[in-house]
Amino acid sequence: MAFKLALGLTLIIFGLVLRLFFPDTELLWFQGGPLGLVLILVGVIDLFQALRPRRRSKPKGILGELADDLGISSRDRRRDDRPH
Repeated sequence: MAFKLALGLTLIIFGLVLRLFFPDTELLWFQGGPLGLVLILVGVIDLFQALRPRRRSKPKGILGELADDLGISSRDRRRDDRPH
């Protein structure tokens, strides 16, 4: 997470410098202004991915996914063959 955060901030800063101070400079076959905008956009996406909370659920497997799709879960089932 720290690497993605640092990369995002670096891309945004470098993109701002290109956009504001070197808009007409040719870098290989790119101009500074449009390249700066692309770097800013990629940096913002990296920051968003680094800062958003992650919810990872435990993998259920094929049968667990099928049970969820059908509305059947092992917690909700009651065994009817028990004596009452």
